[in-house]
Amino acid sequence: MREFELLQGYAEQLAGGEEVVLRIVIGDLCPRPPVLQMLSEFFARYPNTRLHLEYEAVGGPLERLIDDNADLVFHRAEPSDPRFEQIKLSTTAMVPVVAPGFLPFAWTKKVTPEHMRPFTQCVIRDTARRPSPENFFLIDGAHQCSVPDQMMKKELILHRLAWGHLPAWLIEDELRDGRLISIAGPNFPGREENLAAVRRRQHLQGPVAEALWLHLKGWRLTRARRGRIIGAQ
Repeated sequence: MREFELLQGYAEQLAGGEEVVLRIVIGDLCPRPPVLQMLSEFFARYPNTRLHLEYEAVGGPLERLIDDNADLVFHRAEPSDPRFEQIKLSTTAMVPVVAPGFLPFAWTKKVTPEHMRPFTQCVIRDTARRPSPENFFLIDGAHQCSVPDQMMKKELILHRLAWGHLPAWLIEDELRDGRLISIAGPNFPGREENLAAVRRRQHLQGPVAEALWLHLKGWRLTRARRGRIIGAQ
């Protein structure tokens, strides 16, 4: 009887047009705790729609959207890209950092990429099947080590195994207490990234996907009024 009730509910959901599953991708720059909390609260109101959640890095999230393998992604976004509709959630600075003692010389703002070339640079592995030719802070000729996500990258840098760029929201405490040192300067300016919820423009959206989009707009505005937009700098 229980299985029959579940099957009947599934049939009613299909007949009503509600999605059976929503495919959501969290990108490597997205602060996970607030987004996961928001998704938990939203999907508790839609128990008949299953959340299919995955993680992708660098070019992977937007590639999933383009290939129609995701309904929504949380990732860095280019506001002028006409292929996507976006809800900007925050901005975050990408900060070049080292751990104390990593460099054998005193850092000054005159340090150049040539000075850093002998030291291992930690980078995030691109999960896209068709990687972008865009260069994310790479120094030509430097030895590189690759990691799957920002947390692993942070750990390697903290243990003086490499240096690299990390999102400011991830390293606030370490910069404050001196466990990490910013080497930002004229030769290492870092970069400001827009973090957004992104979906394909002019793509047919089901009722639950549309409800989530509207929920995200309200969620973003509520957090803005409270001064707690995720990752805001």
